[in-house]
Amino acid sequence: MGSVVVDASAALSWVLPGEDDQRVVELRDRAVHQPGMTLLVPPIFWYEVANALWVAVHRQRIPSDVAEEALGVLLDFLFEEWDLDATDCLRTALRQDVCAYDAAYLQVAVDTGSALWTTDRRLAMAGEQLGIETEPHKPA
Repeated sequence: MGSVVVDASAALSWVLPGEDDQRVVELRDRAVHQPGMTLLVPPIFWYEVANALWVAVHRQRIPSDVAEEALGVLLDFLFEEWDLDATDCLRTALRQDVCAYDAAYLQVAVDTGSALWTTDRRLAMAGEQLGIETEPHKPA
């Protein structure tokens, strides 16, 4: 596997306390140890991650220092941003009936022929409809 698209839900599950799903841990380990693997993300990725961490702090799920540490760990993963065409993103959102944020991950996967790593069931289902391989969440 040369490249994979990682959505914010999957990336956050690598660093947030209590997210100990074995399938997600295996993906994280592959990302770290597989030579030549490129982790692709759309430009919206970092804002989604930051917002999710803010929500976790705001809801008192984690303290702010844990949020900052989690972000630092993710920054060390060296994700590669893939630039997108907004029109393609909108068309994918409309066609797949997903928000534009989710469509961005789908569009990167389509543009690059990459698999999609997500823990979001709805996003995984939309990816499967487009012929995108999804992990760890396989739609039923």
